Amino acid sequence: MALKPGFAYSVRCRYVELSVVVHATESLDKVIDLLKKAFGDLPFVVEIYEGHHGNPIYLVTSFVENCDTLLDKLCGWFNGSIPATRGEDEGLYYLRLDKQALAAGVVRQAFHDDVVRLKIRVKGEMCRSS
Repeated sequence: MALKPGFAYSVRCRYVELSVVVHATESLDKVIDLLKKAFGDLPFVVEIYEGHHGNPIYLVTSFVENCDTLLDKLCGWFNGSIPATRGEDEGLYYLRLDKQALAAGVVRQAFHDDVVRLKIRVKGEMCRSS
């Protein structure tokens, strides 16, 4: 998960909001460890909800300002072109990462529901080539 050489990572990240749902069949501690391994020691908030059958469902969130380092990681993982969906506001992007693939050490975009969700606000482009 190293940064790709040849890219100028002088991005201007305003904030990243990260969220992931942890179901009763998953280990909350393992998912938080996974997030720390991938994204660094971020401040996580854990909310507990009750599922339809009384099972616990956890919502893990993090809000990071001054997030250039985190955005640099994403730019490196995706070779300078993050496959995020552009939001309605200028500089707003959404990215869904495959949670199970991330657990296996692979970073890839997801098109299903078992994801790590990222809401990214930048000024300018997310990744710039040099």
